[in-house]
Amino acid sequence: MSESDDAPPVVIVGSGAVGLFLGVLLARVGVRALVLEAGGRTLGGFANTTFECVGRRHQGIQISRSRSLGGTTNLWGGQLVELMPADLQRREWPCGEAWPIRYEELASHFRETYQALGVPDDIIEDPAVWEWLGTPRPQLGQGLEVFLTRWMRMPNLAVLFSREIETDSNLLVATDATVCGFTFDGDRIAAVEVCDGQGRRVRVRGQRFVLAAGTVENVRLLLHGATVADCPWRHNRMVGRRFQDHLGGRIADIKPHAMRDFSRAFATLVVKGDKLQPKIRTTNDFVGQPGNLNIQAMLAFESSISENLVFLKQFVKAALYGRRVGSLKALLKNSIACSRYLLPLMWNYAVQHRLLIPGSAKISLHVQSETVPLDESRITIDTTCRDVYGLPKVILDWRVGQIELPQIKQFAERVAVALAPIADVVIVPELAAGRTEFLDGLYETGHQAGGCVMGESPETGVVDRDLRVFGTRNLYVLGASVFRSSGNANTTFSAMALAMRLKRHLVGI
Repeated sequence: MSESDDAPPVVIVGSGAVGLFLGVLLARVGVRALVLEAGGRTLGGFANTTFECVGRRHQGIQISRSRSLGGTTNLWGGQLVELMPADLQRREWPCGEAWPIRYEELASHFRETYQALGVPDDIIEDPAVWEWLGTPRPQLGQGLEVFLTRWMRMPNLAVLFSREIETDSNLLVATDATVCGFTFDGDRIAAVEVCDGQGRRVRVRGQRFVLAAGTVENVRLLLHGATVADCPWRHNRMVGRRFQDHLGGRIADIKPHAMRDFSRAFATLVVKGDKLQPKIRTTNDFVGQPGNLNIQAMLAFESSISENLVFLKQFVKAALYGRRVGSLKALLKNSIACSRYLLPLMWNYAVQHRLLIPGSAKISLHVQSETVPLDESRITIDTTCRDVYGLPKVILDWRVGQIELPQIKQFAERVAVALAPIADVVIVPELAAGRTEFLDGLYETGHQAGGCVMGESPETGVVDRDLRVFGTRNLYVLGASVFRSSGNANTTFSAMALAMRLKRHLVGI
């Protein structure tokens, strides 16, 4: 990469779920976008020396981030879940201010986002799916509901948009291009400083800049920029604060009274070739009540052929997408193991439009709970320890509050009551007793959020309602790092909807 006076209209830092997506959206409407990716075209991560956890254990800072073209879409399964209306409203717990945008402003971009990701119109709405199946939507009560998550057929955006990356002259993608600083011109960013794979440094100019490098890297770049005296956001105390992730883990075991009836409600659906997964979540009305957290749960099915089915699925995907496949001997072995279930598998898939749950399957319930966004839960930097690009070490201090454990316990108890007509629910003993060690045993789900939260002013946030960094005229932040709260939903889809919204704002300038 070399310096150029031909400044592109938009420079995007990061080629992951939101950065590459925004670049594609802009290119499709004729706006030239340059996407800068720190990694290469093969899967890469972050060195252990570039981060440290000093609070609650958080393995996701290493295993849930990718430094490569496509970002974390190289790692995820492509599950799409929407935030709920109550998530953006004022909440009755610490730091529970409302988002500066209304839910309708975000939700108005959902359908267009689904379409851009290749999700068919006729499976976007839950009621339409249940109607097509000819099955009533399961009713639970207890402030709970069954909802469906959608799964992308091709979750890796670098593969999904490969043709546009290679052929669209409005979409320029540079790999091995690590952004390591900013050049300021008053309240404007004049350029970003980029270090390439050979250690050469250049300044890349642009008209508008978007940080879309993931929650941790967005914060690191802003904090690193703030070490310079003329940085416009230097005195914003909110940078790095309110880091969040979902709490996940097994909360109960489930024993259906009749597997056939249970499967009709909770088996994974296959509608016209698209995968949808039934889950349980708190209703919007329940979440809107004072003090409540937003929680969802998935049902996990384990049987004697689970590993065999996983191998076969991975084998088929590898063959379809030209990757290295397993041995034919292993294929034969796993096929034989699944052979006695072949006819039921085919029947369920073709007629019932569901994946088979063997009668001997062990079923467990796994929670995904939002956490209270605390000011003390934050990302900072250690400027005495820098990587080869001169970027400081990230220090993550993840904190979880006092209401998560009782809220998860209450959720498990309500699920047990709701499912009583069709199944026995046995809550994990440590949770049933409300022991703190149960909470300590829960893990993060890789849905990192916060640190650059949206606010009404620099006193309450890092970016405004248009995702522009307070104090600047042309620097934006995109991704879950701007979320004020994370709800129960996987963060990627709603972050993509924000990318769709930001695209319209940038094009309209």
